Amino acid sequence: MPLFLRALPLSLGTLWHYVFLFPLVLILCIPLALLTLIPLFGAVIASAIGTFLSIIGYRCALAAYGRGNEPAFGALIRASVMYGLINTFVGVIIMFCSAGVGLGLGWLGIELDVPTPGVEALPVVSGVAVVVYVLLNSVYACAMAVPMTASAAAATRGGRDPGPFFGFGAGIISLIIVWFLWCAGIFFLGVFGTIFEAIQAGLQEASVDFLAPLPEEPVVFRPVALAIAILYLLWGACWFCATAVLAWDRQITRRDAKKVEEVEVTRISSDELRALRESRMRRDEGPMP
Repeated sequence: MPLFLRALPLSLGTLWHYVFLFPLVLILCIPLALLTLIPLFGAVIASAIGTFLSIIGYRCALAAYGRGNEPAFGALIRASVMYGLINTFVGVIIMFCSAGVGLGLGWLGIELDVPTPGVEALPVVSGVAVVVYVLLNSVYACAMAVPMTASAAAATRGGRDPGPFFGFGAGIISLIIVWFLWCAGIFFLGVFGTIFEAIQAGLQEASVDFLAPLPEEPVVFRPVALAIAILYLLWGACWFCATAVLAWDRQITRRDAKKVEEVEVTRISSDELRALRESRMRRDEGPMP
């Protein structure tokens, strides 16, 4: 069975852990969000905060999978900063590559805008550049899921650092499928539209109390729809983390099996060498006179 299907039951257990932990982590990250206003340095901080939230998701999936351990806060912060730096660097490279695609289309003589009947002209070059950026960034995020899971599992007292790229690209097909289905659900279900509608309704209520009366067509606050939208966002992230944990566990199993195989080969070689040496000694001694 593919990893992304095997991860479906595990995603529910991951969500159970994440629902209780996410508000606490979010409260912890809010003061750090002010540091994102610092030029240049703020981009790394923002990436580190996003990475920290992801690592917490991987740890929830590990706990649901029965591979949880007591975390070390310092190790979590170090892993978040390390991957924040890596992701920022790679993000800049992807951005330049995407811009290069747009410039290449311009050099090929492709018009910046394509006239279409009934709507405004479509900016092909910038649109293609954005699509390339999103695709490359998504593939990179899927390829880095297992390394981040390995670092999340090792973020404990006395944990052995597996390195920043252990298992890079492992399980990427299943991870891409989960990512695509999650994003497609966000788009077709109008998840962000529901959240923005709730924000608009809240601002509307605040303006009624302090500034002006309700508009002619006020936005209606729908708490059930908002709860479903937020739950879907969290569950999709948990499904992705659960798939990454299964891919990491498969990578660990393969690594351990390879080590055992290497030990067996070494042992057999030693035994054969010993037997050959004894055979030569008996042959050199020859028959007793």
